[in-house]
Amino acid sequence: MRFLDTEMYMVTFLITAFEVIMLLFQIVFYLQRTTDKKRFLYLLLIVGVILYNICSGFLPDNDIPIAIPIQNGVAYFVSFCVSMYFVWYFYLAFDLKHLKFFATFGSFYFLFLPFLLLFVLPYAITGDLALSRQLTVVIPFLYGLVFIGATTRAFKIKFTQREYSDKLKRQTVISAYFALICWVSLPVIVFFGDHQVIQHSITNAGFLTMSLVYVQTMIEQARREYSMLQHTEQSKEELVANNCKLFGLTVRESEIAKLLGNGLPYKIIASTLNISEKTVAKHVSNIFAKVKVTNKVELILKIESRTS
Repeated sequence: MRFLDTEMYMVTFLITAFEVIMLLFQIVFYLQRTTDKKRFLYLLLIVGVILYNICSGFLPDNDIPIAIPIQNGVAYFVSFCVSMYFVWYFYLAFDLKHLKFFATFGSFYFLFLPFLLLFVLPYAITGDLALSRQLTVVIPFLYGLVFIGATTRAFKIKFTQREYSDKLKRQTVISAYFALICWVSLPVIVFFGDHQVIQHSITNAGFLTMSLVYVQTMIEQARREYSMLQHTEQSKEELVANNCKLFGLTVRESEIAKLLGNGLPYKIIASTLNISEKTVAKHVSNIFAKVKVTNKVELILKIESRTS
């Protein structure tokens, strides 16, 4: 079944729609942590995959006022560009220095040049899309197999060095590796014809898995950060309580000192403790004398100091 009478099948549309949702979700998370370089690299990867789905899903279409050869050229050009960036992504996102050749010269020689010499040129001369398609995918497929081998060795070194001992990192690596295997199968599918549903289902399976793992990672990171925040708050409370004891503050004085540390005015403190403002002021005067400070700022600095 096709989407709105276009060349894109409903399966391709649903996959693309899901990835757009994941993209928006990732953008929100990235904007909260703009220093997260790996997240930014992944955002670019999702954008590339979405463009690939759109171009190879909708093109070629006789209803679009652009020559069919140009539409085919754009569709295949985008897929090759995504392939080149995918290699670059592995190199940078996982810090796999062993893949430097693949990310630079390798992509140029075994992806970009085959596209120009074995697709664009034959297609321009013969106009035979099937022939050009079969010619252009052989070298990229062999290159993909070699790249999988190099990536496997690079990851093996990382695992040996225990760089992926963390569960979240390990899941991210495994999902990315699965996505790589799925993507490398693309030339095989293309070689045997234009099978859009099979092509997009298999190649996107890995990216969908990566997206789900990234969402799981985001949730787990949020939980860890919340746990650390709670631990920090507990540590701060313990620190303040210990310092109040060191300065010889009474239980009531300690309560007032903590509330002052939270930035509460005398009126709120009085209401909270069910005492008068004058009583609060008197306790504060005693606190200042015991801690040897003259204002609330100095008091807060002292009772929250780890060197009191």
